Amino acid sequence: MSRSLGSQDLARHRAMVAVELEVLAKKFDRFGWERDRGSAAHDRMLTDWMDALQDYPLDEIRAACRAAVLANPGKMPNEGHIAAQIIAARGKRVAALPKPAPVNEPRETLSADRAAAIMAEIGFRPQTFGSKA
Repeated sequence: MSRSLGSQDLARHRAMVAVELEVLAKKFDRFGWERDRGSAAHDRMLTDWMDALQDYPLDEIRAACRAAVLANPGKMPNEGHIAAQIIAARGKRVAALPKPAPVNEPRETLSADRAAAIMAEIGFRPQTFGSKA
């Protein structure tokens, strides 16, 4: 998404990604999240979160946050957990797609003479090394 959005849209998207971290932090009351607001560590966590997840759509981030909380309700997921959850969910969606039917058309087998005749018809003349022509 960072390549497809303009700078203002990307900034808005990153802000919404940061909101998802805020929601998780408040759910888990992680290490006095409110107390640390505005500190360098708090800002770094927000930046790391936005950098890691900015290329994913917001609906996938939200779904991954929900899935991570449900999978491990006692542990605050980090951006790596969320990215892994998104990738796993995408893999499940791809695996659930219908598989294309195999094509069972019989292949024609050609004799060497027929293959040479076809190549001669189209004007293909292989050159051999070392021959004097």
